[in-house]
Amino acid sequence: MPLSEIRTKAERLDTKTRRWNAVGAVSIVLLVIAEVWQVWINAELLERTGDVLTIAALLYIAYRYRTHHRAPRSAALGITNCVEFYRAELVRQRDVASDSRGYLLPFVPGVTLSLLAGNLQGLPTLRMIGVAAFGVALFLGIAWWNACAARTLQREIDALDAS
Repeated sequence: MPLSEIRTKAERLDTKTRRWNAVGAVSIVLLVIAEVWQVWINAELLERTGDVLTIAALLYIAYRYRTHHRAPRSAALGITNCVEFYRAELVRQRDVASDSRGYLLPFVPGVTLSLLAGNLQGLPTLRMIGVAAFGVALFLGIAWWNACAARTLQREIDALDAS
């Protein structure tokens, strides 16, 4: 694989990663604001507890991503060559994408309590089943998408190793 192609791919990966990091950060901030609003306006203790647990999950995920999966760019830039640096970035992104459980499971207690609170408030059972089914489908969809991304990144790593 020519060095110019590796540089182009590395720049594309960096741009894409920065874009998704920005989208993720904005999403987390908006979701925290929405959940704080829910805690503020809800009178039901179980619903509020579920929302607080969801806020804790959001903050934990933001912290975990920032501390464990953020690329130590400045340390590696002067030491590694372009191919090694690009491969390390691919491996880092693959590891993040393949860790869906670690990013989805912290939301289960808060979402479960919120659904339970809705059921106890007398909301229609069919509606609660629909919301729960949507939540499960959303979690499974995110896990599937991340698995596809991890496989794509692994193929890129394998192609890089083969050259």
